[in-house]
Amino acid sequence: MTDDEKTGWPQVELGEVTMIFTVKDLAKSIDFYTRLGFERTVVHGHDGEKPISSEDNPTWATFRCGNQSVDLMDIGMNMMHFEVDDPPAVMTALTERGLAPSAAGPGNTGASLEDPDGNIIYIMKSTP
Repeated sequence: MTDDEKTGWPQVELGEVTMIFTVKDLAKSIDFYTRLGFERTVVHGHDGEKPISSEDNPTWATFRCGNQSVDLMDIGMNMMHFEVDDPPAVMTALTERGLAPSAAGPGNTGASLEDPDGNIIYIMKSTP
């Protein structure tokens, strides 16, 4: 039985996903995900005004495993970020399913919505 037959809805192509986790101890989490086999691609810091690349005082780290990404942050909230080719089509499909995506902020093409527990899900345009 296909997804269409199970749910009555056509499959929505959500593309590449980035999981974003808030962690209690960033150094321990970096060590854990490195041992798990993820490749650390970037360590970010903050200079009080904008994000910067920082190994000395990191506030979040980005890892890759295959075509998936995990961001670890010491502040913030858990969320997912999907990169799709056609955000308006995905937004339409989600609205037809009774979900309520809202337009992303200025300068962004896409939408966001919250799951029942308040976790944010972003649907954004794929980057080349």
